[in-house]
Amino acid sequence: EQQNSAVTIIAEGVSSASGAARTGADAMSRVSSATMEARATAADVRALADALANEAEGLDSQVRQFLIKVQAA
Repeated sequence: EQQNSAVTIIAEGVSSASGAARTGADAMSRVSSATMEARATAADVRALADALANEAEGLDSQVRQFLIKVQAA
């Protein structure tokens, strides 16, 4: 009877550990998904920032040319 009780306690411990491991694995999977989404968003933000920088450079050039023409007139 003591042996059966010990086996039952061990089985319950193994089952509990298995459940905790499954919960941990699920949490890690969610973190991985969130990380991939964050990286994709960061890449989008970088692409937009690069495009904005290019537009700013073009606008700066146009303003400079305009000011040179105004000054020459």
